[in-house]
Amino acid sequence: MAIAALGALQRSGVRCPDDVSIIAWDDSLICRHTAPRLSALSHDVVAFGAHAARRLFEVLGGAQPAGHLDSTPSLIVRESMGPARRG
Repeated sequence: MAIAALGALQRSGVRCPDDVSIIAWDDSLICRHTAPRLSALSHDVVAFGAHAARRLFEVLGGAQPAGHLDSTPSLIVRESMGPARRG
């Protein structure tokens, strides 16, 4: 979605990161090859999947479904993120 947004903004004349910053939800190899390179959140998808599977088996075993914060992603800053505006 971030890559699609980048293309749509470029076609409409909106400059990234001068006018708007874009951050991808999940880092991937392609984020490093766009122009500008996309900033992204880096998630531990293996740990997330393992946790989801454990929770599924717990619920199937009778546990109550519950929310859980698995991990906090880290922000990888690249060229698609500009400075915060003041004012």
